[in-house]
Amino acid sequence: MARPLRIQFPDACYHVISRGNERKPIVRDDADREKRLDWLRRTVETYGWLLHSYVLMTNHEHLFVQTPGANLAAGMQYYNGSYTGYFNRRHRRVGHLFQGRHKGHLIEENGYFLEVSRYVHLNPVRAELVESPEQYAWSSYLGFIHKRKRVPWMCYRKVPGEFEGITTNAQAAYRRFVLAGLNDSCGSPFSHAINGLIVGSEDFAARIKRRLEGVPEDRETPELRRLRSRPSISDIVQAVAKHFGYKSDASFWTVGTRSDDAARASAAYLARVRFGYSATSVAKALSYRDSSGVSHAVKRIRNTSKEIQAAIREIEESLT
Repeated sequence: MARPLRIQFPDACYHVISRGNERKPIVRDDADREKRLDWLRRTVETYGWLLHSYVLMTNHEHLFVQTPGANLAAGMQYYNGSYTGYFNRRHRRVGHLFQGRHKGHLIEENGYFLEVSRYVHLNPVRAELVESPEQYAWSSYLGFIHKRKRVPWMCYRKVPGEFEGITTNAQAAYRRFVLAGLNDSCGSPFSHAINGLIVGSEDFAARIKRRLEGVPEDRETPELRRLRSRPSISDIVQAVAKHFGYKSDASFWTVGTRSDDAARASAAYLARVRFGYSATSVAKALSYRDSSGVSHAVKRIRNTSKEIQAAIREIEESLT
């Protein structure tokens, strides 16, 4: 689930989502779509953003943006506020157009641009609006694969730049990469976001945590509280064991045994998803054969009973 974005620093990269209030449309026709993109252009130029990709859907929008000036909040307020004024005047309505504050994820700059951009560009396909992203006019995808479709306010170099040293034709390579994502096995780059907020390495998460030192706590974003003080995997195991009535270590979880144990799956879920430890470190601590066992445990917990999910929330609160 996307989270409110309340961390700002120079050159921060974000995946930003703006949703219509009550899931209602934020555009009603092509005139609205053209005006929405015009306000996006104005915002990029006014606030000096680097816009790496975007897609405008009917009731929501995805942006993949970098902010050299540490000004995401100001820019989004200008962008959504200005467009809301236009929309309300044109359609003779009053009130909020967007569902609260923009939400999304922090993205590590190196190594994640391709996956995030592909996710953005494949939104119309996942929504079954088109069969190929090339058929959708209201995204930045066409500019990546056809130079004549490019606009001066988009940044087209960093996403395909991750192919440097691999291929001499990054434009064609990006097209192949995106189309390969039509296979659902690629998954979402946000499914294992650290604390539901950060797409990147543990080192990147540690750097974000250091940036939070001395910053007043934000009650509306519990994900930031978890980043400030993350319990060890050992502490997580002990809390889970105590809740489920086991002894206070993981010695009873050995490789190849108790693979369907709800307590171990709960510990894996908390360590991996809620507190952002790598799948490899969780597998080692909980005696899974490899990281795939952790991934299966996470899926099981997401589909498990309300009682187990309530237990996990209770354990998480005790740890934070």
